[in-house]
Amino acid sequence: MTARDSSQIYFDCNATTPSLPEAAEAAMAAMRSFYGNPSSTHASGIRAKHILELTRQKAGQVIGCDPSRVVFTSGATEGIQIAVLSALHSAAANLRVGRPIPTKILYGATEHKAVPQAVQHWKGVLGLQLEILPIPVDHRGCHDLAFLAEHARDTLLLCTMAVNNETGVISDLAGIERVLRGASQTALWLVDCVQALGKLPIDFARHTIDYAPFSGHKLYAPKGIGFLYARDGAPLTPLMVGGGQERGLRSGTENLPGVAALGRVLDALITPDEAIFHPHDRLSQFRDALVASLKQAFPDIRFNTSFEVAVPTTINFSVPGISSREMINVFDAAGVRMSAGSACSSGKATRSYVLDAMNCPEWQSASALRLSFGPATSAEEIERGCTAILGAAAALRASCMLVNRAGFEAPEVWRDGVIQFASSDSSNTWLLSNKTTRECVIIDPTEEVAERILHFVECQHAHVLGVLDTHSHADHESPRPVLQTLLRSYMPTPDTAFDPLGWPAELEPIALDSGERVPCIRWGRAKEQWVLARLATPGHTSDSCTFLYGTTLDGKSLRAQNVRFAFAGDMVLIGGLGRTNFVSSDAAAMYASLHRLNGTLAEQTIVCPAHDYDNTFITVWETERRSNELLVLTLDRHDLLAKEKFFAAKQAIDLELAGREQLFQGMVCGVVNATGEAQGRCSLGPGELKPFVQDVAGRGSQVLLVDVREPSEFAMVGDWAAHGLPQEPKNVPLSRLANFVGELLSNPSNLAAPIVFICQSGVRSLQAAKSLRRLGFQQIWSVEGGMAYGFG
Repeated sequence: MTARDSSQIYFDCNATTPSLPEAAEAAMAAMRSFYGNPSSTHASGIRAKHILELTRQKAGQVIGCDPSRVVFTSGATEGIQIAVLSALHSAAANLRVGRPIPTKILYGATEHKAVPQAVQHWKGVLGLQLEILPIPVDHRGCHDLAFLAEHARDTLLLCTMAVNNETGVISDLAGIERVLRGASQTALWLVDCVQALGKLPIDFARHTIDYAPFSGHKLYAPKGIGFLYARDGAPLTPLMVGGGQERGLRSGTENLPGVAALGRVLDALITPDEAIFHPHDRLSQFRDALVASLKQAFPDIRFNTSFEVAVPTTINFSVPGISSREMINVFDAAGVRMSAGSACSSGKATRSYVLDAMNCPEWQSASALRLSFGPATSAEEIERGCTAILGAAAALRASCMLVNRAGFEAPEVWRDGVIQFASSDSSNTWLLSNKTTRECVIIDPTEEVAERILHFVECQHAHVLGVLDTHSHADHESPRPVLQTLLRSYMPTPDTAFDPLGWPAELEPIALDSGERVPCIRWGRAKEQWVLARLATPGHTSDSCTFLYGTTLDGKSLRAQNVRFAFAGDMVLIGGLGRTNFVSSDAAAMYASLHRLNGTLAEQTIVCPAHDYDNTFITVWETERRSNELLVLTLDRHDLLAKEKFFAAKQAIDLELAGREQLFQGMVCGVVNATGEAQGRCSLGPGELKPFVQDVAGRGSQVLLVDVREPSEFAMVGDWAAHGLPQEPKNVPLSRLANFVGELLSNPSNLAAPIVFICQSGVRSLQAAKSLRRLGFQQIWSVEGGMAYGFG
């Protein structure tokens, strides 16, 4: 078995694997004792050459081919490039001498992105006019053979994979071969075998596959070593030239330590040893145990892997109402490493193109998680994984991210204050929750977080006072009416009538400092009563409103100094303003609304926008009055041309938003320019935290340490000292950052107080630090690398 960090449970083996101890030893031996260049003719080179060729023989034995058909590479991506370049270069050569070529390239719609991107790249480089078509798949991820049959006769290159890296689904290679060769004996066939090695029997002697790339690090060899199988007679064009290594097919001194390590892994496949690699039946038992734990932990789980046509080592699943990123975060905090799909793309993608191709519902694609173990994963690690899955689910329930079903203990903590639910399109839903009255209001709900909102209300048994929109939308219908209907049973008077933005009819008005009397929603009947007032602020749209959330002492008036939060929709964004070039927009009305808003807000009122395009979360009215250029211009009472300048600037900015829409891949509701952010470094290195804390203590002060992860992640930590922290931090999740900023602003001395944010990786903590630096907090820091790296 592999030697691993016993504190983690590694279920991301489709992304990479730890090296077998035997493989690591072989690599070290090659570096220490067999370091000669295999191209050298002296004794050291001859010994190195022997390791190289012996491993080549082993590779041929494992995949059922003559060793001469094996070319060592740096990994599968390089192998794909060589294969695609070879096929297309041969086609280009035929065209140059007047020979006709087939006109189509086919690839599986669920293929790893390296394949279609390589095809597109080399097609362009070679100037070939070829049609590139994805082969559709069914709901299981199996290729549409009828589509293949329709196009096979005109196919130059067919690209499929043996096992899908996201779902583990096994391709019907025999069926594909039957269709392809029934129509064409000359079409070249590339099969990505990365996820098949060690999980399926491979025998190229029985197939007409022309190219097959392999990657060592997907099966317990080090990164940087792989090989390409090329069938006898298949065109081969070198990607790199200059040394003549690998029979001139792959120049550059061979990675002998990697080759030696790969050889030891191949030994374990040639002579099966259950002490190293488990047999298929045992791996199936592991999968059954994990599936049972997942079902117990998440009763509403949807499995995206069709187990009857998949390898047993991959489980792809989705949990309703929870994004893949949120799931990864809580599992990571529990010590379980999973991914949201391909490690090569999950850092950028918000949905799985594989599940999209399988016609899975959008929410399943956006919430998909991949659990993948390997043939060398131990039974003990599987058992610990099953336990950790149940623990992670319990933490999610305690934080109301999962609905509490019968048999599960209800959470004891009421989530109080302003809560932000961020969507992948940068839109924000806000939930106002009052612990004393157990009442809440939902503002600007989005479809993506609707189920999360339902979870929260059901979990907390909350009374819903309103489901509101700050304005109507130009590009879509609000999900508010649907959510409102679903939550009617949680409303004090379910038969209440609502206006077009969701406000209940016949509300008792409240007076603002401007003298206006506006509708308001009230929480309870305490002396210091929380209220949400609705101020009409047209401009972005004709019905745009700003909701003022604060306290009233007399029940009759809401003073500007008591307005704690303002939900401005898309009128005031962080560092910018909303668009005014929609059909129902009016720049003149926005100009007037900004002046009206300025008379109803305090300097320290926290502004919560409907969109957050740069991960700044919230802003403060005084910060916007100081650094928001358009707002500064609007409120400048000494500039007699301010109004005309505002109109001109607004028109010019709105015209530029087309480019922003391409960047954000959707409609952009306003311009954002978060100026005013403090310059200079706001990060501490992992080893700098302790000295920083000691230095602050030496000056008679104390650092406030804040963990910005969600409560479900925070709850998974048992021993803070083991992470190198001097004390348990305060938990302020990013979704509740608005409340924390409000607490800090209540005491002006906090602007200079030393505060250090931490999280799992250092990414979220840096976002929080930058946000507060922009608001004027001078001693805000983030720790690079976060808990994943440790704090020294």
